[in-house]
Amino acid sequence: MAGRYRAVGFDMDGTFLRTHVDYDRLNNVDRTVLERHGIPFDEIDFGGRAKRLRTPIRLWLEANGRGSEWDAINSEIDDLATECECEFVDEAEPFPGNVEALEEIRAMGLKTGILTRGSLEYARRALGPLFGDFDAVMGRDHTFYDDAKPSPKAMMDFAGLLGVRPEEILYVGDNLTDWHSARDAGADYVGVLTGTCTREDWLADFPGMTVVDSVADIPDVLRSRGYRSQILRPAGGACSDAES
Repeated sequence: MAGRYRAVGFDMDGTFLRTHVDYDRLNNVDRTVLERHGIPFDEIDFGGRAKRLRTPIRLWLEANGRGSEWDAINSEIDDLATECECEFVDEAEPFPGNVEALEEIRAMGLKTGILTRGSLEYARRALGPLFGDFDAVMGRDHTFYDDAKPSPKAMMDFAGLLGVRPEEILYVGDNLTDWHSARDAGADYVGVLTGTCTREDWLADFPGMTVVDSVADIPDVLRSRGYRSQILRPAGGACSDAES
């Protein structure tokens, strides 16, 4: 197994960071904006998806002679979503042990990154000084909204930013949105218990999944798969690598 991974990616909210977001408000920003513009939200067929797509909005606008409004409305939804995400951003903090785990993972010679459904601006503010510690941070606004997680395209684009293939990524997340994006792109996955899914939730549907308490346990997962620290010791030093 050692040598398969070249990067470890993390979901942000509920996985790498403990955050406070009003998800009821965030999950309805599209409704809020459409109602501002007199667009009958409940007449639009979103296909019953938990994470509503934006394409049905564009199609409704085009079908009703309002296609020219699409770009402005799409941007307005994005801006309101970022406003919601950042409302309590000062409360964001890494879960215990996560920063130390990040250092260990990088010492194993692996790249690290954040792939979130949040906006890049939100990620930058939530991560604060940690933002620059990652090789790549990608938000939903990297590309069209409908290609964000759980779409596998999100993971494929993330791999491109990291300079690796999707199957060379170990992705760590706390919910099914994370799992579907990783699985469908061919990335390996570990579920954590710091977010929305319990161990029973994960194993009921995916009995073979590796599940750990938190990101702090990921170095142990990697060691169990043959990865070791690549920190160089001074030439002639008496100490051997503690990870070897």
